[in-house]
Amino acid sequence: MTKSGTPPTRGLDPVVVEALKVVTRFVNHRRRPKVWDKFHRQQRMHDSQSRDCVIAAFEHLRHGGYEFQPFLVRRWALANGWKRVDAQLLDDYAAGVLAGVRYHHADPLGRHAVRQWKADAEGRQAWLDPGRPEHGTPLMRAD
Repeated sequence: MTKSGTPPTRGLDPVVVEALKVVTRFVNHRRRPKVWDKFHRQQRMHDSQSRDCVIAAFEHLRHGGYEFQPFLVRRWALANGWKRVDAQLLDDYAAGVLAGVRYHHADPLGRHAVRQWKADAEGRQAWLDPGRPEHGTPLMRAD
């Protein structure tokens, strides 16, 4: 708990949220069905194009100076309809990029992605983590 008596807010910058929306559209986009996929399933995070998009987005954000915490990225994804497995992979890639892991990947977003995300986030509020209501109020140590 902070000295003012209020817990610190945990949230994501609006530019980071816009980047995650683009990633969500890209990852969940229904690709043309393959001949052997008779049920026309979506690939989700298990195909290389989705992986490339996610890694490129996090690298653009880090290079642009935007801060994001992997667990908040995962919580945002779960709150916006991602499957738990895919949200965990998103968390893992975010942590890897922040740790400096050099992934071999393509960049499907382009070099001006952050500029577009900034324009889309103009005037929007930061996304605040609602916490985990199923666990009640978190215990915080008083200083």
